Amino acid sequence: MPLIFVVSKGTIPIAQVVTPETVVSRASAVGHPNAGSALGITIPRITIDPRAVQYKQRMQGGIPEFSFDTGTLRVELQQEVLLSSDLTVCEQRKWGAHERGHVDDNQDLMDNLEAEVRQYGFFKDVFENGVWYPRTDFQVVQDTINDEIGSAFRTLTEDAATHHDTLAEYRRVAREILRDCPAPINYIIQRGETLSHIALHYYGDASKWNLIYDANRAVIGSSPNMIRVGLKIQIPKP
Repeated sequence: MPLIFVVSKGTIPIAQVVTPETVVSRASAVGHPNAGSALGITIPRITIDPRAVQYKQRMQGGIPEFSFDTGTLRVELQQEVLLSSDLTVCEQRKWGAHERGHVDDNQDLMDNLEAEVRQYGFFKDVFENGVWYPRTDFQVVQDTINDEIGSAFRTLTEDAATHHDTLAEYRRVAREILRDCPAPINYIIQRGETLSHIALHYYGDASKWNLIYDANRAVIGSSPNMIRVGLKIQIPKP
């Protein structure tokens, strides 16, 4: 009987509001490309339950061996959504909707997990080719199976995140916040940025940099070209 691969997509997580430092730290830990400026993060993970997988045993040359026999391998998706406490309630709703896109993407990709993991050589040897292993290697085999499922899962989630976390999507959220939320947006200057870059991001027009400078002259200083990395400014409504 072939292996039965059962996937559970889990539930929709409730966003947790945490400190900005926590969001950045968790984003950095999972390799988020914009970790230093992250305002929200969705962290997916899987649990693997092999308890219903059964193996057969034999003696070969005086060495006890095992091989897959039958059973069910269960994989469950769990997700965590974190939003920065620096965000206003309105901004949390907007960024929460963006993160919900990640949540939905991750649930959808679980439909492809079995096909992805069955391409991995060791997984195929164990569950399709019926390779025999020394019984002393049982834990190593289990760990390697888990590693291959985890690798397949990361491949799928990283690809989904790359397609969702685009510059166009970030600008869409930023402009929606600027349009719909009452308070000015708090923003931290990132390395390599200019006020023109920021104006293009929020207003769609780099020439409106002076709106940002005028609103933040007291913290920026006399030269709009000398903005410091890490400086916190406000993005006013145009």
